Amino acid sequence: MSVSIQAISAALAMRAAMGEKAFNEWVESNTVRFATNFRNAKDVVQTVKLAGYDAIPWYGDYKTHIDQKLWFFWEQHEGKWKANFSKSDDMDKVRAFFRDLQHKSNRQILFVAPQQSKVEPVISKTLPTIYADRDMLLGTLQKYGAQQVQVQGLDVACRIDGIEMQFHQPVAGTTYELSFGEKDTRAVYDTIRRLDEGYRSNVQEATYENVKKQLDEKHFIIEDEEIMDDNSIVLTVSI
Repeated sequence: MSVSIQAISAALAMRAAMGEKAFNEWVESNTVRFATNFRNAKDVVQTVKLAGYDAIPWYGDYKTHIDQKLWFFWEQHEGKWKANFSKSDDMDKVRAFFRDLQHKSNRQILFVAPQQSKVEPVISKTLPTIYADRDMLLGTLQKYGAQQVQVQGLDVACRIDGIEMQFHQPVAGTTYELSFGEKDTRAVYDTIRRLDEGYRSNVQEATYENVKKQLDEKHFIIEDEEIMDDNSIVLTVSI
């Protein structure tokens, strides 16, 4: 008999590492939403694809690429389908995307058009982070090319992109707090965003390896592995 097991996705791994409340607060603090008049998910997907863009299923949401580096999620939020962007995304490109989408679909989609060139993120000198495991954090920093890395107990200090960063973990197992001295908050935000992607990947990889280890200990045979559109992994296991 064969069964399929869907290994944890990056987003779900983040929730596991941070806790649901902290994860949601982090997402909300860095997200800007634009409400649309899409009626349902089918309306979103059909309209976006007919305009020549992708609409990749992503755990109830849909992911669309404006170009290779700029992408966002369509999410049903407070009764409306909304386009969710990061506060550091280029709103000039976002406006151009919606002009093109509305022109090709011959309909008004946005309730309120983006106004600013960019939405400046509000960043204090101490930030919550998604990092909960020191070794994974160190691995991510190493991959990213961090310099002058110093470890003292649970705490980690380093220099990335010319930015001095100090990661402090109040209690083992909780998420780290990040302090920095850089005045350019956008540079800090962009650096953190890239680090987050690396850490997500490390969490997902560790979870995947743990699932495989548990299956091996129970003498289950993995017949097939498939990477899905949302970057989760489906394992087909013989039991």
